[in-house]
Amino acid sequence: MSSTVVTFVSVASIVTFAVVAQLSRARGLALRGETLVRSRGLAHYVAYFFFIPYVVIGVHPGPELDLPEPLRWIGLVLIVAGVMFSIWAIATLGRHYDLELEIHSDHELVRTGPYRFVRHPVYTGLGLHFAGACLATGNLLLIAGTLLVTYPALYLRAVTEERLLRERFGAAYAEYAREVGMLVPLL
Repeated sequence: MSSTVVTFVSVASIVTFAVVAQLSRARGLALRGETLVRSRGLAHYVAYFFFIPYVVIGVHPGPELDLPEPLRWIGLVLIVAGVMFSIWAIATLGRHYDLELEIHSDHELVRTGPYRFVRHPVYTGLGLHFAGACLATGNLLLIAGTLLVTYPALYLRAVTEERLLRERFGAAYAEYAREVGMLVPLL
């Protein structure tokens, strides 16, 4: 599989995600109530650095593992499937989706669609997307960056959202957390 194909599929899928996310955010802002609480810590700023892995994918710095072709194809499938899962989650959230970590006055606890399987499916989907990019490219810098920066950043955002949602929904969220894994189904 050529690096051009991997680069194109990776970039096209994340651009699709970004367009859907921005359109959904704009629609949501127009349809929901005022913001009551907004996180401003490190987790808030993580989203602004999402482009960095795609620079690595496009430029190919560093050594690359010689992975078997079937594993690279599995990676390509995960790149697309991860973004599709995240987009499903955004569509399910509807007016509640935002890049900002916040609670608004008419916030509702969503437990349908992919939220039946994990509490933070946007991050789960993006995690699959990045795992796929690592497999498809075999790039050691991308693998290290994903394991040491991207995954911890996604986890930090999920934990921050958890705090906000637990404060807002109390016992209802605690029950949901007992029934549904945070980022991985059944965990």
